[in-house]
Formats: sequence, structure tokens, C-alpha cells
Amino acid sequence: MKPAVPLVLGLTLFAAPAAAADPADLIVRRGKVVTVDARFATAEAVAVRGGRVVAVGADAEVMRHQGPATRVVEAGGKTVLPGLYDSHTHPVLVATLEAGDPVPVLGSIPEVLGYVRKRAAATPAGTWIVIRFAFPTRLKEARFPTKAELDSVAPDHPVLYHAGPAGVANSAALRTSGVTKDTPDPPAGQVVRDPATGQPTGMLPNAYGVLRGLPGGGEEVPAGKRREGVRELFRRYNRHGLTSVADRNADRAALDVYLALREAGELTVRVNVARSLDPAGTRDAVARRLDELPGADGRGGPTGVGDEWVRVGPVKLFLDGGMLNGSAYMRDPWPKGDAYQVTEDDYRGLLFVRPDGLRAAVEEAARRKWQVTAHTAGEGAMDVLLDAYEFVDRLTPIRDRRFCITHANFPSRANLERCRRLGVCADVQPAWLWKDGRALLAVLGRDRMRWFQPYRTWLEYTTVGGGSDHMIRTDPVGATNPWSPWLGMWVALTRRTEGGGPHEPAEALSRGQAVRLYTINNAYLHHEEKEKGSLEVGKRADLIMADRDVLTCPADGVRDTRVLLTVVGGKVVYEGP
Repeated sequence: MKPAVPLVLGLTLFAAPAAAADPADLIVRRGKVVTVDARFATAEAVAVRGGRVVAVGADAEVMRHQGPATRVVEAGGKTVLPGLYDSHTHPVLVATLEAGDPVPVLGSIPEVLGYVRKRAAATPAGTWIVIRFAFPTRLKEARFPTKAELDSVAPDHPVLYHAGPAGVANSAALRTSGVTKDTPDPPAGQVVRDPATGQPTGMLPNAYGVLRGLPGGGEEVPAGKRREGVRELFRRYNRHGLTSVADRNADRAALDVYLALREAGELTVRVNVARSLDPAGTRDAVARRLDELPGADGRGGPTGVGDEWVRVGPVKLFLDGGMLNGSAYMRDPWPKGDAYQVTEDDYRGLLFVRPDGLRAAVEEAARRKWQVTAHTAGEGAMDVLLDAYEFVDRLTPIRDRRFCITHANFPSRANLERCRRLGVCADVQPAWLWKDGRALLAVLGRDRMRWFQPYRTWLEYTTVGGGSDHMIRTDPVGATNPWSPWLGMWVALTRRTEGGGPHEPAEALSRGQAVRLYTINNAYLHHEEKEKGSLEVGKRADLIMADRDVLTCPADGVRDTRVLLTVVGGKVVYEGP
């Protein structure tokens, strides 16, 4: 996909003259308005009335929409962009975990062990200590802590180092839970065993169910406190230019948080809500769960239900494990070694759903008018998912549904061809390339990493949108999964890895493509491109003003962009210094 050439608009081709009795509520003028329309045109000013854009063009023309009560913002040459959109967040989870006992940023095995030792000294023996969403690729050693290391600092406390679908438990956790060499593997999970002794190593890919008494992730947090946490998180998002997000795995309780904020008039971010679906069991059981998702009030689905603030998006399945913990389902085996404590020669990761069960779940969802996406981290899992999409397409055409692949870390040329043919999109996480690329390169090698997040090639075939998978901590760069959209754009532009050089620099995006990644592309992923994602007459008045021109500033300056003004629905929700 070639970047469009910016144009300067000298005419108000986008708007009819405003009636004197119906002036704009807000005008931003004397700026560089990057419309992100089909031509990627630029203008000088934008006018807003009733929550929508009513004019885009030259200053003199747009100012004809001024009335006595119109607020006029002088941009002073600053860049104005559509509001930014993150295609993959977990706001209720963030708010819930922050309301509990926040875990500090841990950058090495000694820091992990120091934290566990401190917690053990402050809590009674036998009390669980859980470190959540702590990915080994983020540690200096780029590996999981071992059972023995956790034992050394907490011999009398059950400990779980949780890294998403896979984690390591210490001896006390295994002993308390009755886990021995004879404990059977749970469905689609594994109790990893020492090949010499047969004893559990403590590594538990998708096997937390064998642990007894494991505390939840903050479910005890009162609903009011959770709602307040989401509201404050959204204000933080506004400060960094986000006006829309997709919650990529919402149960009914999470949806109700957004609906409550909506009804109280407290939302400052628009939310597209993916509903979680368990595809286990018989076809009838899956169909019954799909029928129950809308709820008695009908507000929980299917795709498209809702309004401009809270809208139901795709139904989401979890197909495989994760790249950052060595459980993604790959075509070739994961290398044996310390990084992910792999002990088998033929370990390819974990596939959570049988192919026949996946086909049945996707078919039943398609029949009920759901868009579908699936957590799909490894290339083997992508093969299985696209097989299912192709099968269902022959029964219920899906091309116009924009079925999606969530994460989609390792496409192949053949799979990209299939995506184009089926109209399949993807939501991708650029920050993973920065945070985890160097560690993954050491484990998988350059040949296998050639196809790790190839953004430019993706765009030759279909639409991808930028997301963060934000799930813990609120700092935009220091969060476990950094959520700064400016950081994401910078990674897409430079392909830089933390502590290393650029990875596959030929896959870098242009400036225009990087901006689209967090605006119109994400709107397209969610069937919202007619309402937002660009600054065009008739669309929602979601816009931001930045302190620099991200189309021309030095590439390294993009990640440090500051937002000076954020407008959602024509209302100023953030105004910075």
C-alpha cells in the first residue's frame, strides 16, 4: 500500500456554508489539519457542531462557521489529527489490578526474587504470592525464574510467577496443590516434567487449574471502585491522544462498567467491546453460549449493537498460548532451553481448541451475525484459524464481516494471500517488537523471525490496526504492555528493538501508514470507518492537537509527542500546557 501524497486544501469542498443561526461550537484554525481521508489531504482549520465535523479547509472559509458562542482554538501551526484508536486494550482488568496490590516493574531475576522475598516476609506462611503478567522476555536474563530460585526466597509460601497462559510455580505451590509426577495434564495444558526424574519442574503452560487456592486477579474489588478506575484510566488515555479503544476480551461485568459510565455521562473514550466466547464442548453448548451473550436486555450483542460510545464488536476466542511465554502454537518446535524451560524435542506450543471445534464455533457465530476474532500468536495457530475461516466462508460468506486475527505475530506469504481472499484483518502490537524482539530473536533465530510482525507486507494484502494489549500498570511506556500510541507509531517507523538494532527494517511503515495504523485502520477493523478515524464532514468530532508534526519531525521524536488538546464528540476532554 503506497502512502498517499498530502494535499493542502484551499477550498471548503467538504462543507456547505453554515447558517448564521447555526454556528459551530468549536473551530481549530491556523494549524496543519491532517485529515487521514482517502487522499491523506491536509487543511488549515476544522469546525465542529453538535459533536460532528461540519467543515474542513482553509482558515478563511472555515471561519465563516464562527458565531458569538463559538470557541476558537489557535493552533499556531501545530498538527491536528483524528483522535487516536487503540485496537486492543483491557481497561477493566487494568483498573482492577491497580486497585489491589500493584506489582512494581521487575527487570531482572534478582528483582523478581527480591520482590517475592519482601512479600514473604510481610505475609503469613502458606499465603499465596502471585506476580501477574510478568513476561520473561522483559527480564534482563530473558528467561523464566526456576522453581528452585522461587523456593530459595519463599520456601513456605506458594508462589506463582504468572506470564499469561504459562507460568512457574514453586515447590510450596505444587505441594499445597497436590501436584506430583502422577498428576495428569489438564485439557489443552501441560504439567512440565523433568525428563530425567519425571518430577514437575514448576512450569505450567495453560495448567493453572491444577493449583489449589490460587487467588483471583482482583475480583473482590467493588464495582464502584472498578468503575472509578476505568474513568481515571480513560482520562489518562485522553492525555495521550486516545479517543477510542477496543476492549479485546470483555465479559458482561466489563460491558456493564462501560454502560454505567455511558449512562452517567462520564465516558471520555469510545469503547468497542469484544465479547469473550468459550468454544469448548459440543456444538450445541457453544450455540447456547452465543445465544446467551446478548443478555436479557439485548445490549451484549451481536456485533454492531450499541451507540457511538459503547458498541459491541467481535466475539473473541482464545486459540493458542503466547509468544512471550513460549506457549504460542508454532509450525516448528520451540527450541529446548532455559528461556521457556522447554524440555521436549517436539514441543510446538499449545493449541487450546481442536480444529473441528473451532470450525463449529466460528460457523455458529457467523450464522448469528457475529464478527469473529481469535487470539492467535503462533504461525501454526494462524494456519488452523484460517483453515476454519475458509471452511465457514463456503457455508456463510464472511468477506464483508471483516473477521480478524488478534496478534497475528507470524504471517506467511501464503496466509496473507488467504487473508486478502477472505477479507481477514489483524490487530497487531508494535510495542512487542520493541520490548521482546531481541529476546525472541535469540530463541528463534533470524530465519524464523523474518516474518515477525511484518507490517509493510501486511498492508500489501489487507488492513492491520495498531494496539497495545494494555493489561497492567497505567504508565504509557512503563506498563507491562506499553500503551502509548506514539511509541507504537515510532516502533512501526523504526522497527527498533529495546537494547538492539532495527529488526527487518524493510518492513518499516511510512509516516502516513503509521498514522493510519492508529486511526482509520482501527476504525475499519471495527466497521466504524464511516463514523471516525478521519477528519471529514459528517464524522464524529474526535480530534487531537500535537506539539509536533509527526509527518516531518525526526523519527525518534515521534515517540515523545505530547498532546496539547483532545476533543471527543466536539467536547474538550483534555487541554495541556
